[in-house]
Order: sequence, then C-alpha cells, then structure tokens
Amino acid sequence: MRRIIRKWIPIFIATTSGLLALAGYLFPDTGLSVYRDRLVEWAVIIGAFALILGVFNVLRVHGQRILESGKGQVYSVVLLVAALVSFVPPLVYGPTDSLTRGMVDYVITPLGGALAALVVFTLTLSAVRMLRHRRGPSSLLFIVVVILTLLGTTPLRGFEWLSEIRSWLVGVPGMAGVRGLLLGVALGTVITGIRVLLGSERPHSEF
Repeated sequence: MRRIIRKWIPIFIATTSGLLALAGYLFPDTGLSVYRDRLVEWAVIIGAFALILGVFNVLRVHGQRILESGKGQVYSVVLLVAALVSFVPPLVYGPTDSLTRGMVDYVITPLGGALAALVVFTLTLSAVRMLRHRRGPSSLLFIVVVILTLLGTTPLRGFEWLSEIRSWLVGVPGMAGVRGLLLGVALGTVITGIRVLLGSERPHSEF
C-alpha cells in the first residue's frame, strides 16, 4: 500500500494532468481547453511558491554560514545584503518606483553589460588556446570569424564595411546555429515530457 501511494499515485496524477493539458492544446475548440488553462494556472502558482521556498532556502543556508563563521562568510554577507536591497524596495514601493528603476538602470544593466564584455576576453583566450593545441582549417575559420565580429562592433574609421560583414555573420550562420540549438532544446523537452507521461521519468516520485 505504501508503495502504491508513493509511486503509482504520483505517476497517475502527473500522467493524467499532462495528458489533459496536451489534449487541451491539441483540441482547443473542445471543453478540454478549460481544464488545460486551469492546470496551467495551478502550475504557475506552484512554481511561484517553489521560487519563494528557494529564496528562503538560500537565505537560510547563507545565514547559517554567517552564524557559524564558515568558509566564504564574506560572500554570504554580500549575497544577503544584495538580496535584501533587491527585494525590499520592489515589495514596499512597487516595481515602478524610482528606487527600483534606479537599481535596474544603474546596477543590473551595467553588470549585464560588463558580463557581455567579458565575452571578448573569453573568445580571445579560446582563440589563443586553439592555436596552441589544435591547428587546422576550423581553427583558422574560428579566429577569422572572431576577429571580424569584434572589429565590426568597434567604431573605427575606414572599417565601416566590417559592420555589414558582422551583421551577415550574426544574421545568417549565427542564427542558423541558434535555431539548431533551439530545435535540440525543443526535441529534448518533448522527449522528457513523453518519458514523464509514460512513467519512465519520475521526478515527482521517490522511486
């Protein structure tokens, strides 16, 4: 009986819910769309509570590390202070408050730009390592593409034509690679969903 409760009942609930939601998307003109929308709403609510629990778990773990003076205590203090500064103003004053917009405009956006700028150094280091360990046509092609892409983003006089080459590299071969990645992600998502529906993959069960 205990095995039925812990294994088969979660499988039955997950499979039934998944099939109802899938049928609601495949046959939107039927009454199944109502059950589909309700199940999606429930999933969103559960996901929101899971996010809240995750935040509290992060605060608990790093707070315990600070109290115990464990390794990385300074980083835990910085993380907790940053979390409080990020969460309190939107909750108290709302997401459209000037303080919240200021944090986004003057802290989060510059940090995102700095992380994007690190891509230049990462690509340069990858090109140097590739030349040292593996030399061939593919390595040469990679280095040429990196150089053209980086020079195409710099405002150099006399090299305006490089911006057109960069746009073509990003729009044609780059977009083709992104679409291939998206197709792979979509196929992996479909396969994982089928495994969950068939009961082969059981992230909701202890067995």
